[in-house]
Amino acid sequence: MAHVENRWSAEPSRKESGLRWRVRYRDDLGRHRTKSFRTQTEANRYAREVERSLDLGNYIDPEAARVTFEEFAARWLRAAHDLQPRTRENYEGILRNHLVPAIGSTPLARLRPEHFRELIADKAEAGLADPTIRRIARLASTILKTAVTDRVLAHNPADGVRLPREVAREMRFLTDEELGSLVGAVAPHYRTFVLAAGVLGARSGELRGLHPTRLNLLKGQVHIVEQLQEIDGSLHRTTPKTPTSTRTITIPRFLVTELEEQLSERSTTDYVFATPDGNPIRASNFNRRVWQPAIRQAGLDGLRFHDLRHTAASLAIAVGAHPKAIMERLGHSSITVTLDRYGHLFPALDEVLAERIDSAFGDALAPPTRPKAV
Repeated sequence: MAHVENRWSAEPSRKESGLRWRVRYRDDLGRHRTKSFRTQTEANRYAREVERSLDLGNYIDPEAARVTFEEFAARWLRAAHDLQPRTRENYEGILRNHLVPAIGSTPLARLRPEHFRELIADKAEAGLADPTIRRIARLASTILKTAVTDRVLAHNPADGVRLPREVAREMRFLTDEELGSLVGAVAPHYRTFVLAAGVLGARSGELRGLHPTRLNLLKGQVHIVEQLQEIDGSLHRTTPKTPTSTRTITIPRFLVTELEEQLSERSTTDYVFATPDGNPIRASNFNRRVWQPAIRQAGLDGLRFHDLRHTAASLAIAVGAHPKAIMERLGHSSITVTLDRYGHLFPALDEVLAERIDSAFGDALAPPTRPKAV
């Protein structure tokens, strides 16, 4: 229960000096709290608000919101124990280079939507790409959402702030002929690496981190249980991107032959795919020294290595794979993700489906002679 008292009556020494009306109450943890006001009307209104918020269980501690954004963000990051190392490194960089310089010293209670509108405008003026600006703003919003959950803030001041428009980058799908041309153009040492990406649909880090013991060529299977990531300039094997990324992929027979040769001639004891001098493959070096020359030679300028993953999906769809099989092969979190990305490719198979139905059931269901309709 909140009580309003006249400080000038309760404390004669303060008579006619300072704020006259004081609200006393116990917060949700049973701690004594006070807040003073100039008028009795203001004090009564605050007392009613406190009582209501305590009754509803959404009381916000006014002291807690005095912590600065930098302090709260540091606590948030320290408690985020489930972050992948690379994600943690990215978040630390965003905080250090963008959010802390802009709003780090501002108490959470003083943050307003205009802070984030100005932040977005400043980053755009500085020439940062739209995807980078969105990542900065979304991290700030995620941190402040936790402040709301922790009842440090009543609402998220970054909510509803307009972000730069998100334009989905168009996916590229190679035909089997184009994939063959690319494999022929790439440096021979990396031929199987590129072919495996275009056929299996594994991510770059998953293939670069693949250990020889994860290949079972007798069964024609590859087990994806880890990936290679660059963290603080060093390469580390880490868990896959998502829980569903841990999976087993069946290998086509022609690729089994390629992988047998890879293991005997180009692999190391730690990596199926390595550099010619036996070191793990760094994505940036591979892109500059191997990938870019190969796509230019094959006439596929602008192709990303990740487009090989899309290519593997399109080739699977072309041979009639069910969406669930593609989901499991690519390690998507749900079949919805698979259909959202590749659903537009399935209608192209409608004619093939009609032809197969015709071949299988046409003679039985459409005999050459039929009675005339009356």
